[in-house]
Amino acid sequence: MNIARVSLAVGLIVISLCSGPQSGASECLREEVEAHVREQFSIYGPRSAEHEYFGFVYVQDGIIGSAVARSRPCRGVKCVVDSAKALRSMPPSAKVLGEWHTHPHHGSRNLSKEDVRGAHNNRHIRCYRAFYGTPSGEMYAWDPQHVSVPVAMASRTLLGNYRETQAAAALASSSR
Repeated sequence: MNIARVSLAVGLIVISLCSGPQSGASECLREEVEAHVREQFSIYGPRSAEHEYFGFVYVQDGIIGSAVARSRPCRGVKCVVDSAKALRSMPPSAKVLGEWHTHPHHGSRNLSKEDVRGAHNNRHIRCYRAFYGTPSGEMYAWDPQHVSVPVAMASRTLLGNYRETQAAAALASSSR
């Protein structure tokens, strides 16, 4: 996947600096961010048949949200999401905590060099985390400190599978 990252570094630095001091891992809201990202994948993963979705995860007034952008219909292997659209839809006083994106259902299971470089460019933002979803529904976190695709792929942590989560929820609701 290609994520167009036009003037994001400057915008994210300003948002990050305006959010105030933070003093600990609990303020990074790791568990809450992961729960939010899983929810976003359960919404946007199934919609990724012909599109990719990208979201900046942020917190504002104690509420975690995502500013989301969608690609045009994906043609062939290349698919481009303009993440600057997501940035522009974020509340001005929000603190960026990370990013997530889907791959289209006919796309790659692997991170692209654009995926890795884009997240790497935002590694200076305190608490910044990166996530992606594969065509088969696996949800991964990876370390944005890495600039090499093989090293970033090796840093992945599986968060689950949104398709399995949806199937389990459907089964549970039908048995009531």
